[in-house]
Amino acid sequence: MYTQREVCNDMSRAPWLLKVRSSQRVILLTICAAAFTDGFMYAIFVPILPVTLQERYGVEEGHVQIWTSALLGIFGAVVLLGSPIVGWISDKEDNRKPAYTFGLICLAGGVGTLAITRHLWMLLVSRILQGISAAVVFTIGLALIADTVHPKEIGYKMGYALSAMTCGVLAGPVIGSLLFEASGYYAVVALMLGVAIVDIFLRLFMIEKRTAEKYLQALPEDSERSRLLQTPPLPTITKPINDSQQQASKFRTFTLLAQPRIATAIYGVFLHIVIITSFDGVLPIFLKSIFEWETTKIGLCFVAIGIPNTLFGPIAGRMADIWGPRWIAFCGCLGTAVPMALLQLVKENDTGQMWLLYVLLAVLGATLSLIISPLAADLFFVVENLEVNGDVAAYAQSYGLFTCAMAAGTLVGPVLAGWLKEQFGWEVMCWVMGAFVASGSVPVWLYTGRSPN
Repeated sequence: MYTQREVCNDMSRAPWLLKVRSSQRVILLTICAAAFTDGFMYAIFVPILPVTLQERYGVEEGHVQIWTSALLGIFGAVVLLGSPIVGWISDKEDNRKPAYTFGLICLAGGVGTLAITRHLWMLLVSRILQGISAAVVFTIGLALIADTVHPKEIGYKMGYALSAMTCGVLAGPVIGSLLFEASGYYAVVALMLGVAIVDIFLRLFMIEKRTAEKYLQALPEDSERSRLLQTPPLPTITKPINDSQQQASKFRTFTLLAQPRIATAIYGVFLHIVIITSFDGVLPIFLKSIFEWETTKIGLCFVAIGIPNTLFGPIAGRMADIWGPRWIAFCGCLGTAVPMALLQLVKENDTGQMWLLYVLLAVLGATLSLIISPLAADLFFVVENLEVNGDVAAYAQSYGLFTCAMAAGTLVGPVLAGWLKEQFGWEVMCWVMGAFVASGSVPVWLYTGRSPN
């Protein structure tokens, strides 16, 4: 922890635009942009990966499905392993900015590697670096949102961030396919670089709440501090600043998972991401074989999922804030299972089957949004209760578990769906994935909070 003398020596002058840079809007915008960026970086190669693997990296046609699933899955594996560590370090440190900066370096390295390499092993390195960046963004980003917003709005605000992530995952294939067909591989990489630059600027511009308050405390009474303190107060930080170092240094991941309500939230998030990413692994190849579509038309199918999912995400969060997350997440699990299972009806190349595909994907996108935002809010309420009872080591580590669930879904989704499709066919894959997401309704009904209180 910082002493008052250290704070005064290091923070004698407030940064430029301190109030704006530490405002709730800027912090939320930054986290949403970061979530979108990492989802976008993960997904932009989805529709072009089969072609790129053959033309640029020399992979034989018979191995394309295996490498496609592996490259999508390795991203999730890195996030899965890294998120608990990031959460533990974040709970130990008083400032989250260094970890966030490290995430920036990994993001820049991942994009840069894509621009220069023609070796398959370097493509793997790029996906690993992007996975490290995502582990930092989601773990620390969700904790920053919880630090910043009022508890009564936590589901609504997290709905924005999680919808931004899903929007990135689903917009990436559309934009990537259009750019690839129009201008080729390097146009896609250039777009990734542009998105990364905007993300980096926002992350450097943002000042988190705890840092802003230290600057205010360090300013002399008769200086700029008086002017800043006359403005409306910064939103209250939910997590206590003066945590004991002994408590914060505890590694609590397994203890937290032993709590049924936390485990239920983690499992529900895992199911949500499994369904989203399962399409990344199998949908482009399936549509190319059935409808003989090129990358542009394949990308448009992801729009059918993405638009309703993005629109309904904040709404689902607001509903959870008002009525509690239990019913919303329960309906989301069962509601997603229906269109997922009915996708097995899409078998032939005709107009009716094409429109059936679009409708089912749109319904699935809407119902998926009912799962993740309410469960993210429920996790926040559990963590708040733990902190009230003195367990301050649970904060970022809980959101690290949340990120782990997303990462595990990213790893399992494309690999499981790809294996099911290859071994048993499209119909069996749809039935199994539908039953899988429906399984989440049982623990949600038993353990998820009935009300936001």
